[in-house]
Amino acid sequence: MDDNKLTGTVLAVSGNKTLVLVKGNEYYLLRNRVNDHINDTVEFRAADALPMPSYLFAIAALEEPDLDATLDRIRTKWFGDWRN
Repeated sequence: MDDNKLTGTVLAVSGNKTLVLVKGNEYYLLRNRVNDHINDTVEFRAADALPMPSYLFAIAALEEPDLDATLDRIRTKWFGDWRN
């Protein structure tokens, strides 16, 4: 297996986002997915995934309707305008 690829089990799907469990304790959110189903085993590039710090955070991110905008608001509020 390629070192840049991970394999995990789909825990949840919401819209085009997929929550995957890797190694029994690592959570990743995959975006722009349409053919994933709960309990599927999927392989993905680590660089294409969003690592989640916890299951609770992962579920909240999965249900967020506009995740990119939400992450930008959090980043700006917590760390200032990082683009400058």
